[in-house]
Amino acid sequence: MLASRVDSKLREAEATLAPHVAHVEKTMKPHVRRALLTLGLLYPVAMAPQIYNVWVLHRTAGLSELTYMAGLMMALLWTAHGLLNRDKAVFGLNALWIGVHATMIAGLLR
Repeated sequence: MLASRVDSKLREAEATLAPHVAHVEKTMKPHVRRALLTLGLLYPVAMAPQIYNVWVLHRTAGLSELTYMAGLMMALLWTAHGLLNRDKAVFGLNALWIGVHATMIAGLLR
């Protein structure tokens, strides 16, 4: 009895809120996507000093190949996910991360 009453109230609330949620989603989605793309492109650039340290200065103390290999595996999976779901942002940004992680791994293993 109580469960059916709660279910009824929940459906009523969903029906009332659905148009408002749809409007907010429609207006916010492009802004959030633009911010994600911007930060997604800038974040790998933050790895430039680390790559410089490994490749130019040969400083590898405290860096783990395992960490970068795990990152590479995640980037590979997300790239495949982006490809399969035709999401250019996910595909492109994670393809960029594949390059970053592969560069770090190559520098650590040389």
